[in-house]
Amino acid sequence: MPFFRKHFQLILVIIVIAVAIFFRFWQIRDYVVFLGDEGRDMIVMRDIFINKRLPFLGPTASVGGFYLGPIYYWMAAPFLLLWGFDPVGPAYFVAIVGVATVFLLYRFLKETVGFWPAILVSLLYSTAPLIVRYSRSSWNPNPLPFFALLMIYFIYLGIKKKKWIFYAGAGASFGVAIQLHYLAIMLIIISSLIVLVNTNYKKWPQILASASTGFIITFSPFLFFEIRHSFPNFKTILEFVTRGSTTGFQTSNFIWLLSNFGNILLEEISIIKGTVITRIFFWFLTLGGLSGLFFYRKTNNLRISYSIGIIWFLGGLLTLKYYSGQIFDYYFGFMFPAPFFLIGLIFSTMWKNNIFRIFALIIMILTFAFFISKGFYRNSPNRLINQTVTVADFVIQKTNQESFNFALISNSNSDHAYRYFLETKDHKPLELDELVTNQLLVVCESKKCEPLGHPIWEIAGFGRAEIDGEWELPDIGIRVYRLTHWPGELSPAGKPAIKGS
Repeated sequence: MPFFRKHFQLILVIIVIAVAIFFRFWQIRDYVVFLGDEGRDMIVMRDIFINKRLPFLGPTASVGGFYLGPIYYWMAAPFLLLWGFDPVGPAYFVAIVGVATVFLLYRFLKETVGFWPAILVSLLYSTAPLIVRYSRSSWNPNPLPFFALLMIYFIYLGIKKKKWIFYAGAGASFGVAIQLHYLAIMLIIISSLIVLVNTNYKKWPQILASASTGFIITFSPFLFFEIRHSFPNFKTILEFVTRGSTTGFQTSNFIWLLSNFGNILLEEISIIKGTVITRIFFWFLTLGGLSGLFFYRKTNNLRISYSIGIIWFLGGLLTLKYYSGQIFDYYFGFMFPAPFFLIGLIFSTMWKNNIFRIFALIIMILTFAFFISKGFYRNSPNRLINQTVTVADFVIQKTNQESFNFALISNSNSDHAYRYFLETKDHKPLELDELVTNQLLVVCESKKCEPLGHPIWEIAGFGRAEIDGEWELPDIGIRVYRLTHWPGELSPAGKPAIKGS
């Protein structure tokens, strides 16, 4: 018991981290998402080691037609190598970053408002369903919450300790964040507002210089590519953000906009949809944060903390006004930790009153219980990696050890996941514009599948064909076809296919 009392706080921190580890690592391979986008990333990362191709471009953005920076590939690729090119390796990297985010949130709150708000809020963050979902699979936006939180934490340290190295750290964090998802650009507005209201204007040039130095260091791989190729992605990004759109929110009613975006964010994080609960909680956070900022306006440390919480939360929501496209849940990644940080600040004030402390604990316990009840483990594992391996092995079996072309018919997937395993098993299919072979293996994920005459290039470019074999994989619901050239026409095999001909 003396040991327990002496190390009580440390034991609770270990428990929270253990919970975070469980929610991010338990049966991760069986639940991990592995589709075409993930397969594309694995091919690029594997090429770093197999073909010595270090990428200076990252994945393509989901809209806009431009590329992100390569930093995600650089960070995740060593984990792919460590796991013997099993696609679960980069998912472990994301899970490790997810656990680190929980600890960083705890440390940030403990330093600003104390142990109990920090430990309770960190426990909530470690189990929040949306946060957990994006902490268990390999995808470039998934580490963004960590680097956004790290950036804000460095800014806090720079303001508090007045050391330029922390602003350089904030800039370096942003250099990584902007390569993970383009909406991280909103962090410039958020961080600038935080600095403007908490520092003397005479220090702004030095702060900007320090932050810019850190930014250039981590952003330099992408910047090097852009300079060398006359800024193709910068031009595409500029065209995308200035083209205008008829979609998105066009209102100038900022209160409605904040409330609506805030409700969407809280609904997605909590997966409580279509109720008044999230709307009430949004105003609880907003009014509680503003009240705390007013109440502690003369208390330097808490004033800084509350200003960070309010600007990150409300400012982050308001910046989305300038994004005119459709908002998906992961677009909020740059501010996932923001409502939790603000909750910690508000609860720290409530903690000083016995009645409010009980109320805060009740909210925490009910929210934690709800998050636990909605955990990922309630759903059966998808085992997508194993399924993709099974299909790839079956395709290899039906090639009869001869060269082949490959195609996928799917409503919402690309063929990169299958191609990744075909490559790792030394059966890389030939591209049609490289060489048309005597056989085309077609994987069909659609319920209704008619490969003959299908318009996709991987089939149309093969030429007129006939079905030489058709199989259905049991318990998967996927069909595999082998097409050969129709004997009634001159076979195009042995020559490259030309698009548009």
